[in-house]
Amino acid sequence: MFAQSMATVSATENTPSTNSTGRWMSGEYHTHTIQSADASESFMKLENVLDAAFREDLDNKPVETVTSLTYGNPFDFIVLSDHLRDSPRDPDGNSKPTARWEAIKEQQDKLAALQSTGKYAGKFIYSGFEWDMMGLDHGSVGIIDPKSNEVPIDAIHQFEWLYSYDTTPGMFHSNEDALWGPRLDKNTLKPDKNKTFEAIEWLKTKYPESYVLLNHPSRHNGSSTGVVTIEDIRKMNDIAPEIVFGMEGLPGNQMAASANRSELADVYGGADVMVAKVGGMWDAMLGEGRHFWNFTNSDFHFKVSSNRSYSSGYWPSEYSRNNTWVEGNTFKDIVEGMRSGKSYAVYGDLINALDFKATGSGAQAEMGEDLQVTEGDLTTISIRFKSPEHNNYAQISPHDTSVTNDVYVDHVDLISGEVTGKLDVSQYASNTTNDTTKVIKRFTKEDWGQPDSEGYYTVSYKVPADTNRYYRLRGTNLGTDVAGFTANGEPLQDQSFDYSGTATPEQNEERFNNINDRNYTGLWFYSNPIFVDVAALSDEQAVNDTITSVTSTLGDTSAITTNIPLPSEGLHGTQIEWKSSNANIIRIDNNTAIVTRPSADMGDMSITLTATISRGDQSIDKPYTFIVRAYSSNNSSDNNSSGNSSPGNSSSKPNASVSGVGGTVTADSNGNITITPDKGYQVKDVTINGISKGALTQLTGMKSSDQVVVTFEKLPEQPQKPTEPAKPVVTFSDVSNHWAVSSINYVVEHGLFTGTAPNTFSPNQTMTRGMLVTVMHRLAGKPEVGSSHFKDVNTNAYYSDAVAWASQNNIVHGVDSSHFAPDQPITREQLVQMLFNYAKANQLNVNASQSLVAFTDAKKISAWAVDAMKWSVSNQLLSGKGNGMLDPTGAVSRAEVAAIINRFMTTFNM
Repeated sequence: MFAQSMATVSATENTPSTNSTGRWMSGEYHTHTIQSADASESFMKLENVLDAAFREDLDNKPVETVTSLTYGNPFDFIVLSDHLRDSPRDPDGNSKPTARWEAIKEQQDKLAALQSTGKYAGKFIYSGFEWDMMGLDHGSVGIIDPKSNEVPIDAIHQFEWLYSYDTTPGMFHSNEDALWGPRLDKNTLKPDKNKTFEAIEWLKTKYPESYVLLNHPSRHNGSSTGVVTIEDIRKMNDIAPEIVFGMEGLPGNQMAASANRSELADVYGGADVMVAKVGGMWDAMLGEGRHFWNFTNSDFHFKVSSNRSYSSGYWPSEYSRNNTWVEGNTFKDIVEGMRSGKSYAVYGDLINALDFKATGSGAQAEMGEDLQVTEGDLTTISIRFKSPEHNNYAQISPHDTSVTNDVYVDHVDLISGEVTGKLDVSQYASNTTNDTTKVIKRFTKEDWGQPDSEGYYTVSYKVPADTNRYYRLRGTNLGTDVAGFTANGEPLQDQSFDYSGTATPEQNEERFNNINDRNYTGLWFYSNPIFVDVAALSDEQAVNDTITSVTSTLGDTSAITTNIPLPSEGLHGTQIEWKSSNANIIRIDNNTAIVTRPSADMGDMSITLTATISRGDQSIDKPYTFIVRAYSSNNSSDNNSSGNSSPGNSSSKPNASVSGVGGTVTADSNGNITITPDKGYQVKDVTINGISKGALTQLTGMKSSDQVVVTFEKLPEQPQKPTEPAKPVVTFSDVSNHWAVSSINYVVEHGLFTGTAPNTFSPNQTMTRGMLVTVMHRLAGKPEVGSSHFKDVNTNAYYSDAVAWASQNNIVHGVDSSHFAPDQPITREQLVQMLFNYAKANQLNVNASQSLVAFTDAKKISAWAVDAMKWSVSNQLLSGKGNGMLDPTGAVSRAEVAAIINRFMTTFNM
């Protein structure tokens, strides 16, 4: 099952893919022209179809075309896919019965003539065909000559002779029989599914760069002929996985009546049931590890018939589009982009840009690719998308409606299923689902916030690598429970708007508008998947790898004088617990080794810290030896602290020293010890012979054999009580309508936050560890500090002083002994722990402790953060994120931190 307990979600920057030869292109491969018998409207001539796809000369279209092409971009490519049957007309609509191969030749000639006038410059137009597969429904076919970029007319001619049962024999007039053998009659050819498999094998052998993509595969569900089963798809994909690499899971003909949408009964939110059902047939294919993709098309024949009795589909580029990453400048490159799977399908321009990536183990994969990771490591799923302001919705005829052409995304689902390997052929028919597939995370505007300067919304999600699996996305403008459209986030079966009997003209218009309104009410997009291949790792190996990592991280432990951060999590999902052999010298507190240096007479001391590293059933205790340096014999610290004794016979004086800096200690021969803090410091603790006695300032009756060690700490800086802000010092262009604008103004007015640019606050940008300690340091009044010891904190970095202050004052420590990770996102539990530590350092009330039983994910809170979380909830600094969840490991945005800091300062009158 999917391990979700370690998952985190955050807003993060995710730069779109860049490639000097690559670009996103939009288009489709299944649209008809007047050369199809069932596209008989006069306005369906080739030029009009191409003008719509590429948004040229739209003013010349007659009103009966019912085009609505105001918004969105023109297509970059299109494949014309008239039926592989008799062609009744030429490209201009004149009567001319021919075989399809001859009609395609005329189509190419007409296209060349149009392009010679300057039309469609830079666009890619190809002639394929829609194939009546034997024993099955339709497929879109593009035959590609590996030796040429031209449409191979002779190849289409041969294919039509051998594998088209609906082309009339009389349409063939060459010596086809002598060239390619006898042609089977229709009654023999049409039901023979094996001839479909033979045709695919023929393409694989002769034209291996071609494609056969299944159209509306579930259209014949429930009928006696033409049904496309998952067994059929698997067999075709087995024969030629580079040719049969996808299907029209978001079918066209979206204005059609008949069954529901797209002439399908099994259609959900406009998507074929194979794709729409989580854990359904597409997921079963992906669960085998098959690189089999989902696409969309218009399947355009006409939008509304000129007699206003029928409707079919939307014009190319009007409603549906595929967005595909293409590297190169030929049509073959477009097909290769489709074949790669780096493509997503969308209705109604719900989104117009998507970057979907998975990273882990130092590698990255995008849609259609495989990522190699190691079991237990975290995989980061990154999603970055754009959504336009408007789409092409327009009423078919005037009527009362609440539908608009405003576009927004309500939520995006991250769907994942396990990949268990290819099935035996004996299971092809029976194995129709992938029950491991689930919606593992539903992202909403609370996760992606406001768009960045480029208009992108961004989220990321971390999941542990548990087993081989795939991840895919779907998104919609609908809520999770919309009557007639969704239930629990799943799309409901679309309804039919047909009338029984002969419809009146008024009923026809009502049907057109009902279908159109429904289509634009419920918009969806679907991405192709990313596969994550997980290398199995035994618990023993995971523990051993972590031992090696921890040993390297700790480095030299032979001369310890200061506190040391200790890792609590290791590689591959291991956990680490620490124990000390002598808590008087090194005690473990909040994953930090707190060091109390011995006096000079005690000498350097060897302490063993034992790391218990565990995963699953494997647990190993790994001891590490730490040599803690004693203070020098003159009772003064060799780390810029002081420990002076009064003149006289030092042999009778107790041995007194200072751990660290911050004051002096003086001992006399009568056994008295005076402790004097420096300005700005106070006594933190006094140990006598290794035993803590608390914050004392005077000791009497000490013997010469006693060892006294004093630790000082800085007095907490008390910031002045803020006054109510008037106006923000800077007017930020990206916060005016933000929910946290008042808190943002508050923290900016009091100098705790600055913008990320002169007029930009970036409220939805993730807060990093470096940013947060900087804010906390400002809250403390920016006290002066020494230098930081962390290797990844440059002395010139804006957060350098803040990191040193936070570490020295136990506000927060590094991720290990030598690294602070300033650019790592802060989680909700880390944020409240820092505030909790700050409150304790400033002697604020930290006694409030509200129960967390009301939160469903309370058990996900790290043990070290439980007290801080109870305290923060009690003081209303932090509240749930909906559905009874605290999301303790979720990352925090700049706006959220501003709001929490505002509440903190107000609650504690700071």
